Amino acid sequence: MAEPISIHALRQAILERDRELPTPDDQLFERAGRRYERAVQHLVKGIVAVVEQIPELKVTLEDEVEVFSSPAFPGRTMTISDQRIRITRGDNMLLFDPTAKAILSALGQIEIEATRPIPFMIERVLYLIPSRDGGGARWGFRTADDVGGPLAPFDQAALLRLLQAVFAAD
Repeated sequence: MAEPISIHALRQAILERDRELPTPDDQLFERAGRRYERAVQHLVKGIVAVVEQIPELKVTLEDEVEVFSSPAFPGRTMTISDQRIRITRGDNMLLFDPTAKAILSALGQIEIEATRPIPFMIERVLYLIPSRDGGGARWGFRTADDVGGPLAPFDQAALLRLLQAVFAAD
């Protein structure tokens, strides 16, 4: 003989049946968004570690919540947490502003604002580029030194060059 079903148990069963399970595309999208989020966190740590060694510069972090989207997953969005980095000295300022929108060739980007010219960058944007071997991603930028070439890596040398252009160039 079957046990009697309560109204609460029936409602729970109905709601559970209606709950949509994540599809493989949903899971891929979630991983892409979290990958971008972690890459921004890693970049922020690296920039702060360098700038903190230069006491003449002041670094400020601004927490943000953004909506991540990607043309590879139309109609899907997710909320991620990231940080803007503002570096200042007197009237000069350098801002790294994450924009949680993937584009066809990049997993995400960071816009750069500065009070002074950055002559070695074609665009004031860092792109998160997947590795060719599928093992990770790196930040890169379009350089005036090699207009048609691959993105230059945004490494410590590029960061120092950027800080030089904004805070120490004549």
